[in-house]
Amino acid sequence: MASPKIVFYFDCASSFSYIGFEFMEKYQQLWDIPVDYRPFILSDVMANARNTFSPYKLPFLFADLKRTSSITKIPFRGTPAKYPYDPQVALRTLQYLKTRQPHKMAPAMRSLWNMEYVQLKAPESVDDVKHALKDVVEPEVVDFAMGADETLEVVLQNTEQVKKMKGFGAPTILVTKGDGSKPEMFFGSDRFEHIAIFLEKEPLTMKQLFAGSKL
Repeated sequence: MASPKIVFYFDCASSFSYIGFEFMEKYQQLWDIPVDYRPFILSDVMANARNTFSPYKLPFLFADLKRTSSITKIPFRGTPAKYPYDPQVALRTLQYLKTRQPHKMAPAMRSLWNMEYVQLKAPESVDDVKHALKDVVEPEVVDFAMGADETLEVVLQNTEQVKKMKGFGAPTILVTKGDGSKPEMFFGSDRFEHIAIFLEKEPLTMKQLFAGSKL
């Protein structure tokens, strides 16, 4: 029987991708299941799904994020003045790292989200992304990523994959049991207890999962 696997589709300009990533990192260690992080363009997926974002919803979402931060200690102060923003440079840089320096992809994701949700600055330009990743990679890596056509091609391919799954937001998480059954799609940063049940694992509360956590 094949092993279970998880594909985690994310967008840097998605606060719940950030929170979901930190949950995913914890569960990956507990479950010992490989996770394939795939950057995609959330705005394209939302447009395809006709998923319009109501401004009335934002205060509730950010209140949820702050409560989640207080329980899990995932750093979150708010959102940048420019929000949403164009995440293409960040997404392409992460895709470049995934293929060339895969061990640096997760630290780079965390650094980009730290700039966005802790320092409250959108990592939009080449210089912004270089600054965000200064402790992770050399600055020319961002230039290499933007000069490599395949980084954009793969990000667009990932976006099409989410559309074909009838995805509508981020993170979109595709979980395969490995027993020959059909993979199942989950949406959001608050679906990990559901994923645990699907994989026949022990579901944990936020407090249990992040007990003693230092992020």
